[in-house]
Amino acid sequence: MSPYLVFFIFLLAAVGLVGLIVLLNALLGPKPVTNAVKAEPFECGSRPLQLRNVRPLSIKYYPVAIFFLLFDLETVLLFIWAVSAGNRELATLSLCSFLFFMGVLALAFVYIWKEGGLEWR
Repeated sequence: MSPYLVFFIFLLAAVGLVGLIVLLNALLGPKPVTNAVKAEPFECGSRPLQLRNVRPLSIKYYPVAIFFLLFDLETVLLFIWAVSAGNRELATLSLCSFLFFMGVLALAFVYIWKEGGLEWR
């Protein structure tokens, strides 16, 4: 059996299952009834205290989010390196790319640490 055929069957089954779940939810799920109280923009039905009830996020949130993405990418590179351990040439290439990425990540981490980007003031 062709690998493309297996992938196509898997893709078809996954899309079909998701479609079936969405269809069953639309048919069998609860039907919300909207009224004037539920249409108000506050959760308990009382009048909001401010016209704009949105507080801006602290700017310190964004470096934390970027660090999370970088370390998440690092774990992906670790998995690629671990999987390629059977092939010596591929393992060497993936190890070198992983070490290069870790070096750049370490330099960025030291720079942000020295600049005080990790301190919450």
